[in-house]
Amino acid sequence: MKKILTLISIPVIFLLIFLPQFFIRVNISCESQYGECPQTVLDKISTLKGKKLTTAKKKLNEILKSDFSISTYSFRFRLPNTLHVELLVKKPLFAIKNMSSGVNALVDKDGQVLENVLSSALPTVTTDEALPDIGQKVSDKNFFALRLMSGVYQMYQIGMGKVQGETLLVDLAGPVRVIFPLVDADRDILLGSLRLIYSNIKGSEGGSLYREVDMRYKNPVLR
Repeated sequence: MKKILTLISIPVIFLLIFLPQFFIRVNISCESQYGECPQTVLDKISTLKGKKLTTAKKKLNEILKSDFSISTYSFRFRLPNTLHVELLVKKPLFAIKNMSSGVNALVDKDGQVLENVLSSALPTVTTDEALPDIGQKVSDKNFFALRLMSGVYQMYQIGMGKVQGETLLVDLAGPVRVIFPLVDADRDILLGSLRLIYSNIKGSEGGSLYREVDMRYKNPVLR
């Protein structure tokens, strides 16, 4: 008798656990490491509200896998009818702006474009080149320029530079224009050299003894 009850109870338990997934219609909740999920993500997953649990899980996987702004994700069902999503969102550190369109591509620490916006307060370089598509990486040259610009911003709170050919042009207070090389160069050496040079050429009243620092040479040229 016990064996018969056991055999009957197994499929019953199975049905009680898995069958409701085909009938429950879910609400969606979402959080990231910063609190609320990005609005772009919320807009996408909100379309799943009211869907059956099995359908919502499948669609949620498709949406989150295709979103380049998300590093990792997980979701779990919470009684009575909530599908809760947790995201690790990639953080943009730089922006590269196309001068013709005015569009800023926000770029993460690996050089990948996360999204396009019309304005940004991040360290930014401008270029005449076409911007990569979302999910693609910027060129090595432009990524180096972005990392240089970030270093300049940390030192002097100057957040805008221009890629011109194989160089990055940055205007510091003084005014002093700095010309950085973008090929065969070391970021830390360039920034360290600039800090030393700039502190020595600034006048007592904030002006500068020179108007240009050309970092393309082993021994930087002052003009």
